[in-house]
This record gives sequence, C-alpha cells and structure tokens, in this order.
Amino acid sequence: MTLNYEERYSAAEIARRIHDIARRIELDYPQGDIVLIAILKGAACFIADLGRAMQRPVRMEYIDVIRSQSGPGEDEIVDFHFLTKFSVAGADLIVLKDVVRTGVIESYLLDQLREERPRSIRFACLVDRPQERKSSFLADYVLFPSEQGLLVGYGMEFQGAGGNFPFIAQVRTETGDVFDPPTGRIRIEPHKQSQT
Repeated sequence: MTLNYEERYSAAEIARRIHDIARRIELDYPQGDIVLIAILKGAACFIADLGRAMQRPVRMEYIDVIRSQSGPGEDEIVDFHFLTKFSVAGADLIVLKDVVRTGVIESYLLDQLREERPRSIRFACLVDRPQERKSSFLADYVLFPSEQGLLVGYGMEFQGAGGNFPFIAQVRTETGDVFDPPTGRIRIEPHKQSQT
C-alpha cells in the first residue's frame, strides 16, 4: 500500500504552541525543581524544544516504552525502562507523550511515578484523542486537539518513516482516505521498573 502525507500542523504552529505550553508551565510552577520526562521515541523532539523554550532551569529525563507480542492475536505487552538513574522525589514532573489515546499506558505510568514521591505529576502531549479513552486519564497540557487517523512527523513515526518531518502530517492512502491502522489490546507488565 502506498501512503501519502498531508501536512496538518506546520513547524511554525508547533513552535508557537511549544512556546505557549512553556509559559503555562512556568506560571503553574514558579518555584521548585521541574523534571521533563519524555516517553520515547515519539516525544524526543517535543522534550528538546520544550526544554529550550523554558526560561528557567529544568531537568530532562527519558523513558522507553517496550512493546512486545507473544504471538498472533495475543495482547500487546508494554513495559517501561528508565534510561538513566534519576530521582524525582520532591520535584514537579511533566511527562511528555506524542499521542494520548486510551490513557491506559499513561495511567499505569502515573501510578509508578507516584511511588517515587514527586511533588506533582502532570502530562503534556502533542495530540490528544479523548474519544478513544478507556480510562479517566486527562492530559494537562495539549498542543493540538483530537485528530482522526495516523499522524507522523516531529518525532512520530509509522514503520520507521516520517519522524524527521519538521511538521505534523496526517497519513493518507493512495486514494486519499485517512489511514488509521487498527490497534491491539494492551497488557501492562505487572512488575515495577526500578529507577535505581
């Protein structure tokens, strides 16, 4: 199948929204340690630009989401790996995600991070799709509203392509239809991934 890309949000629009979110975070957290935590790979560009847009010191950390499937038709298994050892006790955390869909992964990560005793935890995302929620999770900072179909660009990829686009694009089929591949059921690994 041949896929095409239609630009939805330009590099200039993304930069403007990043600036807006940075100012909001600074107003919400005028004092204390702020730690930006990017969920890789989709939030890699997001954390780099948001960190540079902040006019006060912030720390930047990274979490890798490992997805695996034991066999065809089986639930997708998700586990978290903290890429470096870091302490978040007493800090204000802003977790950055590319697209928030069901909220299942975000809710589980929220529970894990609470055990590390941060002062607060909020979530920021590039794109929010609340119509797909399977939990009560709410994103605190949203760059762009819900979109139908698959999005690529600005760090978001599909089958290894599109992540280096400076804009966010909607993927379309060769006939111009919105492309939205089906997503499987997710099973979160029950053990906690230690940061230390």
